[in-house]
Amino acid sequence: MLVLALGSVVMSACAAWFALKQPWMGVQMAVVDDKVRVVQVVEALAQQISEGVEVKRLVSATGVSQDILTSDLIEEPDFFNTYPEMADFFARQTTFDTMLSDKQVTLVWAEASGAEKQATVTPTKRPLSSLPMVFWFQVIVGFIGFLIASWIFLLRKEDWAARMFWLSGLSFPMFTMPAAIYSTRELALQGEIFRWLASFNHFGAFMFGCALIAIFMTYPRRLVRPIHLVWLPAIFGLWLTGDVFRWAPDQDWGSRMPVSIEMLLAIVFAVVQWRKTRGQPLERAALRWFTLSTLVGSGLFIFITVGSQVLGLFDMPKQGYAFGYFLLIYIGIALGLRHYQLFDMDEWAYRGFMWVGGALSVTALDALLIYFGLTEAASLGVSLLIAGWLYFPLRQWLWQHIVKKHYPKFESLLPDLSAIAFTASHSEQKFRWESFLMRVFEPLEIKQGEVDTKEAGVREEGLALQVPACATLPSYTLRYAGRGIRLFSTRDADFAVALSELLHQVMGGRSSYEQGVAQERLRIGRDLHDNIGARLLKLIHHLRGTPDAELARDAMKDLRTSIAAMDSQPVPLRDALADWRAEANSRCEVAKCQLSWTQAQDVPEVDLPPRMKGMLESVMREVITNALKHASPKSIQVAVEASETKMKVVVENDGDIADPLTWQDGYGLRNIRGRMKEMGGNLNISSSNDKVQLTLTVPLQ
Repeated sequence: MLVLALGSVVMSACAAWFALKQPWMGVQMAVVDDKVRVVQVVEALAQQISEGVEVKRLVSATGVSQDILTSDLIEEPDFFNTYPEMADFFARQTTFDTMLSDKQVTLVWAEASGAEKQATVTPTKRPLSSLPMVFWFQVIVGFIGFLIASWIFLLRKEDWAARMFWLSGLSFPMFTMPAAIYSTRELALQGEIFRWLASFNHFGAFMFGCALIAIFMTYPRRLVRPIHLVWLPAIFGLWLTGDVFRWAPDQDWGSRMPVSIEMLLAIVFAVVQWRKTRGQPLERAALRWFTLSTLVGSGLFIFITVGSQVLGLFDMPKQGYAFGYFLLIYIGIALGLRHYQLFDMDEWAYRGFMWVGGALSVTALDALLIYFGLTEAASLGVSLLIAGWLYFPLRQWLWQHIVKKHYPKFESLLPDLSAIAFTASHSEQKFRWESFLMRVFEPLEIKQGEVDTKEAGVREEGLALQVPACATLPSYTLRYAGRGIRLFSTRDADFAVALSELLHQVMGGRSSYEQGVAQERLRIGRDLHDNIGARLLKLIHHLRGTPDAELARDAMKDLRTSIAAMDSQPVPLRDALADWRAEANSRCEVAKCQLSWTQAQDVPEVDLPPRMKGMLESVMREVITNALKHASPKSIQVAVEASETKMKVVVENDGDIADPLTWQDGYGLRNIRGRMKEMGGNLNISSSNDKVQLTLTVPLQ
């Protein structure tokens, strides 16, 4: 890049050197009121000629005289419609240049009264200070565009779009630098040199158009094989040859028509790319910037040209400054190729399209009304009125329904967030939070983050959004916002942070609530232990040796289970299984029934919440009780299978019992089903080989 920058400086210096080589009188002329007038003169000639006077003609030292016409000061020879007019213009430029090669020339001017006077001028080399700002503007803008394109190319050398962008950047100074030289001449430039500079300007413009078409043919999607891109310079190069050697009928066919066709083809391929990138928000965001920058750059140029020359809304600015609009194209395409924060610029792209649409609609309406005979003032007023009635309401509707992302108000989200925060099951809480994020951001994909991060942010150039972790909930990565039609923005990231913070506050309220509940449970548990437990223990001692003693002991066990369920400390699954096995074995021994208990050696390291442990213990106790009470079995087999997410318990007995299909649910069986349903599990009863099986399945998370 440093070498290219130094090369640009050298080329700029060469352009300035060539411009300073031309003869210079020290008299700046301009067309004012359709007449050639002096607008500035050096101090040495101030006694001979005044500013504001009309310039008539130039006379050489040998007596050759030529009138100075308004067309002689034209900045761009492309404003002539026919090639003969251009040839005459270049011939007159040659004559003036030859005159200025003499040691002295006479400038004839007229006073306001019409009397002619003369000023003797000695042409000298042009000083550097005489080069106007518009000269440097054209040169600098051209090389800025070139350096931008070169920077993108060096970063993405293998990308065909970047290569074509670099060619367009190379063409930019090719048409700005020649224009800078001949558009800022004092009066004349040698005709043949002028002609070839204008041709070089056309070459750069044709090359720019070909490169722009090629960009839209290769990015975001490659529409054709790269070898077919050669047809662009082949066709338009032949057209350029016809323009340079004046084979075309006139300027419309020689230079204006091909440039218009190039712009039209670029727009056509942009539309094709839009259809090809359906469902690809990142590619469409880049394409939006491509198209917007092209429309803004060319649209402003057309607006300035039409507004000044056709509509007469304002004076035509110098052509050199209009090249600045093309720089917008380079900036926009560079941002698109680099994907530079497209997620934040997406909204501005839509704004730009609407601004350009508004400006072009007013201009088009104004031109149409003038064509049908309205005055300039009346047509402008009617155009603004129609735009106010039709365009601006339409723009507002498009903005509200297509562009602007409406987030729900926080007060409307509080019920949903409260429901998430107060969900008892952690798995259900995660599911509800995920569903909530899906509803708000409408992503096509949601995944739990690999790392629980507290920071939110846009990822993958706007394709993904990192939602921060919140309390016990993990972080999430959302992809493809708005059902895949838009990118995530920093506004989405800010909203995600706000949602997480609000949920964290609600969950903090839940923690305080649960802490109060735990304290109250502890108090109730102590009261039950101290009061009811003491009375049951006294009753057990009183009934010792009687049939009711066992019933009292069962009541004591149920009380202890209920008190244990109020404890806030989770219980390892391994310990819970050991407790249930010991109790079942004790009860089977009393009933003279053989117990067979099988479970894997490697019980997963899972902790059961006290409430869940208590319910499972009650279920196991009720299952054993029903078997011993109603079936009088000789043996009971218990098989336990457990993983980190699920536990399955199969209880089988060989007692004398009816077919389970004929059973009627009693109080105990209804309790078992109710507890299993509360835990999210299920109960299945079946019989085979004169045995009854009860299968309990319950999730552990």
